[in-house]
Amino acid sequence: MLRINLQHKSYSINLDYYILLLMFLLIPFDMINGVLLMNNIELPISFGQTHKFLIILLIIFRLLTKPRLLLFFICLVLVLLIPSLVQLFKDFQSSILLKDIIKIFRYLTPVLSFMFFVNIYKSENDYLQKKIFLFIKLSFILLSISILIKYLGIGYPMYNYGNIGSKGLFYAGNEISALLLVLSSFLGIHYWKWNSRKKYFLLFIISFITGLAIGSKTAFIGVLLIFFLIPQKKISKQTKLTKFIYTILGIGLVTPVLLFISWEFIKRTELYVRLIYFYDKLDFITFLLSNRNTFLLDAVNVYINDYSWLEKLIGVGQSTFENRNNNSIIEIDFIDIFFAYGLLGLLIFVGIIVFLWKQSKRFAKSEKYPYANFVNMMLLVLLAVSSSAGHVFSSGLAAVFIGLLFGLMYKSKVDV
Repeated sequence: MLRINLQHKSYSINLDYYILLLMFLLIPFDMINGVLLMNNIELPISFGQTHKFLIILLIIFRLLTKPRLLLFFICLVLVLLIPSLVQLFKDFQSSILLKDIIKIFRYLTPVLSFMFFVNIYKSENDYLQKKIFLFIKLSFILLSISILIKYLGIGYPMYNYGNIGSKGLFYAGNEISALLLVLSSFLGIHYWKWNSRKKYFLLFIISFITGLAIGSKTAFIGVLLIFFLIPQKKISKQTKLTKFIYTILGIGLVTPVLLFISWEFIKRTELYVRLIYFYDKLDFITFLLSNRNTFLLDAVNVYINDYSWLEKLIGVGQSTFENRNNNSIIEIDFIDIFFAYGLLGLLIFVGIIVFLWKQSKRFAKSEKYPYANFVNMMLLVLLAVSSSAGHVFSSGLAAVFIGLLFGLMYKSKVDV
C-alpha cells in the first residue's frame, strides 16, 4: 500500500511539473497569436486557444486524484451551460454552443487554476514552488518588454486613434492591465517578504513605467495602489513611531512626484487629447467609467423587455446576451455575468468570491500562512478593477495567473 501511495505521489508531481512547464509558453503564445491576428492572419484554431485547451485538459486529468474538486468543477460547467442549451432548443442555433462553452471556460479557468496551484502549495514542494516564481518572473519580463518596445516602433497601440498607448504584441489590449497588476503584485509581495527592498523598488519603477506606457487608468493607478498597500501593516502598540513617521513622509513625497511625472508624460501624448475630449463631452461618472454606465442602461432595457421570466433567472448564455445587446458587453464583470447567466450565475460568482475572502481572512489569523493578507488585499483590488474596467475574471490572458495568485494564500513558507 505504501509503495502504491509513493508511486501515485510521484506521478502527480511529475504531471504538475509538465503542466507548469506548458504554462511557461502562455505569454509567448499569446504574443504570437496577437501578431497573427493584428496582421489579419486567422487560423481555424489559434495557438493560444489550443495551448490553453491542452493545459485545461491536463489540469482536469490531474483532478482525477481529487474527485470532489473535479465533480464541483463539472457541476459549475453544467450549471453555466444550462442557458445556452435552453437557447439552443429554442432557436436551434447550434453555432452558439461552442462559443458559449469557450466563454464559460474563460470564467472558470481561474477556478481550475486555483485548484491546481493550491495542491502544489499544500504539497510544500520547494522545487515546484521555485518554478512557479520563475514562471511569474519570466512572464512579467516578457509582458514589460512587449509593452515598452512599442515605443521603439515594434508592437501595436492600445487605441488606434492617435497611436495612443501600447498593447505590445498582444491582441486583447483590454486584458493587459489586469495581467500587469497580477504579475507585478506577485513579485512585489515576494520581494517585500524577503526584505529585498532594492528589488522591490526596481520592480515598482518598471511596473509603473509599463502601466504608464499601456495608457490605461487602471494600469498605472493600480500599480501605485498595490505597491503602496503591500508594505502596510496594522498599526499597533509595537509599531515604532519613527518608522511610522518615515513611512508616511516617504509616501507623502513619492506619490505626488510620481503623479506629477505621470501627468507631464500624458500631456505630451495623444492620450491627453483623448482624455480632454471625453472629459468635456461626458459627465464625470461617465468619463470615469468610460461610458460603461450608458451601456448598462441599454442592457437593463434589453433585460426588462426581451428576457422571459426563466431567462431572468438562469440567463441566456454569452452569445445570446451579446446578440441582444448590439454585439457588445458592459465590460463590468459581475454585471456581464448577471446578464449572461442570470441570478444563478451571479450567485455562483459571488459565492466563489465570498469563499476566497473568508478563507484568506481565516488564514490571515495564523502565522502559518504569511501571504493570506496579501491575497485578501488583491481580491479586493481585482474586484474594484473588474467593477470599473472589466476584463479581469473573464480574461483569457490573465485567467491562469489569477488562480495562481489566489492560491498563494495556502503557501505556508516565505522562502521559495
